[in-house]
Amino acid sequence: MLNSQQLLYLIAVGLFLIGTQTTIAQSTTNIPTPTNRSKSQQIIFKPPPSLGQPESTLSAGSRGNLQCPQDATSTTTASNQPASIALVPSDSNFGLTTADHPTFLVYLPPTSAKQVILSLIAEDDRVYSQTFIPIAGKPGIISLKSADSAPPLEVGKNYQWAMVLVCGERPSPNDPVITSWVRRVALPQSQNYQKTDLEQANVYSQQGIWYDAASALARIKNTQPKNQAVADIWTNFLKSAGLDAIATQPLRLEN
Repeated sequence: MLNSQQLLYLIAVGLFLIGTQTTIAQSTTNIPTPTNRSKSQQIIFKPPPSLGQPESTLSAGSRGNLQCPQDATSTTTASNQPASIALVPSDSNFGLTTADHPTFLVYLPPTSAKQVILSLIAEDDRVYSQTFIPIAGKPGIISLKSADSAPPLEVGKNYQWAMVLVCGERPSPNDPVITSWVRRVALPQSQNYQKTDLEQANVYSQQGIWYDAASALARIKNTQPKNQAVADIWTNFLKSAGLDAIATQPLRLEN
């Protein structure tokens, strides 16, 4: 038979174990999984009001079909591949950024080209910078960024950016090119607060800052290639800007 001291000890141990199990159960229940957090989130691009974008944005686009001559007859070129396109809102061919050296995204089908040239041209037709960027030639969305040594974009200024596909050993005037526009704006005050990467991308999207939102989401998807929730967020974001044709194409952000 237990004496009173042993009985009190067993009661105390029992209460401790019950309390511990309750705490563990509560803490487990209150921890949302990353998948659940991502599934409920959608990031839809909200175009900004007109901020003096260049009149020529709608007429910009691509020269030719952005395909090297040697690729046009190649048996390895898939006929069902989407055409090359700059990842920029389809209704304006224009986007905002807060970055001094923004990242641009372009979809390329299979190509034998080994490099591209990223050119930035000021509104007075002055070549602002040029950067040679190697590419792997596989179909997918690639990222382009000016060299760190290139002059930074000025706040409030518009620039035309162009990607030239170098089809031979050296650039040629006949090389295919795709163009779009960018304008640098000041960083929104709301971005000064600490946020997760997805929250930052959402703020950029709601503010109409296309290039920053797109590059942020591309980085997230690139680091979580098997996360279906993140893939859905990325796909829906591109579709909200009229980029349905390449919304599910692979990311190849080696650069």
